[in-house]
Formats: sequence, structure tokens, C-alpha cells
Amino acid sequence: MGAGGSAEAMKFSDVLILVGIGMLCAGFIIHGWVEKTSIYEDDPEDYQKSVHLISGDKLIININAVEDSEGLLILSQGSTELLQRPFTLQEGESYEERFDSDEYDEYTLEIIIQTGSVEADVDISRAFMLDFIIYPISIGILLFGLQKRRSELANVAVDAELELQE
Repeated sequence: MGAGGSAEAMKFSDVLILVGIGMLCAGFIIHGWVEKTSIYEDDPEDYQKSVHLISGDKLIININAVEDSEGLLILSQGSTELLQRPFTLQEGESYEERFDSDEYDEYTLEIIIQTGSVEADVDISRAFMLDFIIYPISIGILLFGLQKRRSELANVAVDAELELQE
């Protein structure tokens, strides 16, 4: 401890509890952070997003019109174009497109806005829930740390002075 003080060393159980809670919070932030991308007609570049999908994954594209908009949605796999959907939306309307992947590959999504502006939300629904494995691992670490702390507290020596009565 600074300034010549002393502090008790951090116990392993405290480290496990801290790591478990940190991982749990990080998982909530990772899965809860939803960010829509605003796309305008006068953007210098079109919106492009590259995603890696395995067989059974679903790509969900939501486009919400901020103002009257016209555009084009293109999904390609390598040099092969899989989807090309033009859309026309009035202010406040939304358009949704879903794509199911048949094989593991890199897919490229491109949204071109000719007029207006939109907000795009691209979501992936995974066939295997591997991105949720952080929750049982962090809960396991947290519970192990709590159990270790409970056993440490049970084995603490008690200092006491005994007086004999005569």
C-alpha cells in the first residue's frame, strides 16, 4: 500500500469472484449492445459489412427509414450475388430481409441509398450458441470463488485470551 501503509494480500477467492463478475458483466454488455448504423444518400461510401456464417446461421437485416428513402440491398458470397433487393420506404416504415446460410463462408452485405436516409441493424442468429458460453463459465468461476471464500471463512483461527477462574 502506498505511503508506507500495509494491506492484507488479496485472497484467491476474491480474485475468482472479481473475475467471475467481470466476465458476467462483459457478456451482458457484448450481447446487449445494439447499435444501429445511420446511412445517408450523400455518404462518400456505401455501407458494407462482412460477416462469417456457418451452416444454419441466420442473417437478419432491418432497415428503418428516417425520411423517404430509396435504396438497394445486396448480399454476396465471394463474387456470387445471392440477393439484390430494391426498396422504397416512406418515413417511419421499415424493411426486413432474412437470409439462411447453407455453408461456412464469408458473406458481404452492401446497402446503397439513392435518396433519403435510413438506419440499418444487422443481426446474426447463430445455429450454435457458442457466443453464450461466457455465461456458464463466468457463473462457474463466480460460484467457485464464493465457495472457496466460504471455506476460508470457516477455517479462520480465532485469537482469544482465556482466563482461568479459581
